[in-house]
Amino acid sequence: MHAVSAGETIAIVPLVKRLVTLGHAVIVTNMTPTGRERVESLLLTHCGGSVTNAYAPYDLPVAVSRFLARTQPKALIIVDTELWPNMLHQVSQQNIPSILVNGRLSEKSAIGYARIGMLSRPMFNQLTCVCAQSALQGERFKRLGVSSQGLHVTGSVKFDLQLPEDLAARRASLHEKFKGRSVLLAASTHKGEEDAVLLAFKEMGLSEDYILVLAPRHPARADAVFALCEQAQLPVQRHSVCQDILPETKVYLIDTLGELLYFYSIVNSAFVGGSLVDVGGHNPMEPAHFGMPMLMGGYLRNIKDIAEQFVEGGAMKITQPSELAADWREIELNPRLHQQMSEAAEQVMQANRGALDRVEQLILPHLQ
Repeated sequence: MHAVSAGETIAIVPLVKRLVTLGHAVIVTNMTPTGRERVESLLLTHCGGSVTNAYAPYDLPVAVSRFLARTQPKALIIVDTELWPNMLHQVSQQNIPSILVNGRLSEKSAIGYARIGMLSRPMFNQLTCVCAQSALQGERFKRLGVSSQGLHVTGSVKFDLQLPEDLAARRASLHEKFKGRSVLLAASTHKGEEDAVLLAFKEMGLSEDYILVLAPRHPARADAVFALCEQAQLPVQRHSVCQDILPETKVYLIDTLGELLYFYSIVNSAFVGGSLVDVGGHNPMEPAHFGMPMLMGGYLRNIKDIAEQFVEGGAMKITQPSELAADWREIELNPRLHQQMSEAAEQVMQANRGALDRVEQLILPHLQ
């Protein structure tokens, strides 16, 4: 099962655990250190020797051939359209089924693939089964060469979030740590977004009990983000220091991996990053699971279909850097709006659950 980075790995943890329970051994491959860390934390410590982890081989014929000869997989399961032509060609040649889970293609990507149709069409045609996130995504896959028989609209398994067993204990611990303060969260932020978030937090003019939890997408940037907080003259503390939160602290900096979900469980509302700068937007399903009003910027190509559901349902507001302070302040100071957005988030999540069951039923016949 190939999950390129941390987000994709978190999404497929429930699926991996189900396959292990059914007696299958699973090799999870990644391409980033954060992805490997998530496999170690969420799977290796819970699944005994049934799950192993490796970096994906370079997509070169010899490297792929050696990898397949050593692992001898029953199937290749790919998460979120991370397609490699040599890998797909060789598994097809060896009659190993290839299954795409959480399949998504932006219109821009679909047009790009279509321009090199002589190269891309055989690759899409080699996919045994595509589990598309929506009917619109499915049509794009079909245009690019995926067979009608192999195309299924299942939704996104990210809606079937599996909560950690220690959530209740960790939530209670965080509530104690923040001592009744009102918490806002800016999650998975990138360079260029922290400046906008910090400025908006100052401009909101909220009461003194408010505190901003700031979680950069890449903890390696924590030093730079810490410096931005100091430049903004906002007293800041690091999560990794494990100290009590001081009364004067205005920004709490998450500089660790794998803890964001716990913070989502205690905050009032959240801005989800990768969306004020041209990254494409990160996963809004985690905050929505806790019935949280959400804000995102306009760069949403990676999650467009999902974001539209939250916007149309009334759970999310699309904002711009110049509007972030006013939009966020309105959510916080309008209890009726806050309640409406919270209920809408829960309704969208409930309407989309079940993708994991549908994907599992499509995968199992290929493993027999």
